[in-house]
Amino acid sequence: MIEITDDVIEAPQVQETIEPVVIIGSGHAGYQLASALRAQSADLQITLFTLDDGAIYSKPALSNALALGKDGHSLVRETALSWEKRLNIRVYAHTRVERIDRANKKLITSIGEYPFGRLVLATGASPIEILIQGDTSAVVSVNDLADYRRFRSMLEGKQHVTLLGDGLIGCEFANDLAAQGIKVTVVGLGQWPMCRLIPQALGHALQNALTKLGVDWELENSIRSIQAQGERYQVTLQNGQVLETDLVLSAVGLKPNISLAQEAGLDVGRGICTGLDHRSSDASIFALGDCAEVNGQWAPYINPINQAIPALVNSLLGKSTDATLKNTPVLVKTPVLPLSILSPVGQGQWLVEQHGDEWAASYCDADGVLKGFALLGSQLQQQRSEWLEKLNKSSATA
Repeated sequence: MIEITDDVIEAPQVQETIEPVVIIGSGHAGYQLASALRAQSADLQITLFTLDDGAIYSKPALSNALALGKDGHSLVRETALSWEKRLNIRVYAHTRVERIDRANKKLITSIGEYPFGRLVLATGASPIEILIQGDTSAVVSVNDLADYRRFRSMLEGKQHVTLLGDGLIGCEFANDLAAQGIKVTVVGLGQWPMCRLIPQALGHALQNALTKLGVDWELENSIRSIQAQGERYQVTLQNGQVLETDLVLSAVGLKPNISLAQEAGLDVGRGICTGLDHRSSDASIFALGDCAEVNGQWAPYINPINQAIPALVNSLLGKSTDATLKNTPVLVKTPVLPLSILSPVGQGQWLVEQHGDEWAASYCDADGVLKGFALLGSQLQQQRSEWLEKLNKSSATA
């Protein structure tokens, strides 16, 4: 888990007149950017709009909050009112931005119009919703603090959770729930857990470890319908099998929130299209975080945000700068068998090595150039830096 930090960024050469900055979104991207901007300019006018209450919390901690002993209240690190005052930033909580008026450089919001000099879209991503027939009142997704509070309330007194999604987040939640004694059945389309990210041998090893913890698996399958059965629910899978459950947690992936940008006529693909300077097709509008597609790549992780912020601060303060985005592994929170992944890019194949009960996998292209890796097991996590150095050297000499 990556903690929120307030690291000081070296101040750029600032032009005499800096336009006010407006940020949409109070997640990790929005908050860290606002904090970094204030650290470099005491006088810059910064305004932030957010649909939620603006509280600061660690979003990565949502999928292992049970193990951490955290509820919706104790996850909060700082309220919007507190950090608004501390940073001298205007925060409009519970406010919807309905439209971007690019011609007049203003936002149309649920509480009125607001001008901007430079605008940063940090609108994040939303859970993908799978069409399920029947009673979906027991289906919940956890993507923010409000979702987690609802989930914890619904989980109270429950004994079985059906988890839709066998990817990274699904495996993290499966580990967290099962470790607390809650019976879990994972339903997913993959042949093995996280099959898009790791090779079969590692997927099966992780599956076996979670099975020993009390997780059942229904793979290459999905949910067709849900029907209430008293206080419980009957879940019918696509293959006709029927499960009895108390709650369905959907974790099938995210889709970038691009509707504002799309309606404003900005270039969008999977996310809001930007270059390495994180500037959109409008010179006054930038995108950061899970909503952004940077140089054709969508990377919904914390590290790319942290790496982009220094350059974006420079650009917003008058000195256009491209971000330097380095390869960094993703740490998967499955304590039963820790996993780190540097997602491979391009065509290639996995080469797998077993070290006792642990597994190391390298992903190489046709020329033998290392493009990614996966390390499964506690001891192998100590080798992440060595593998990253090996990947960087291999890429540099390719």
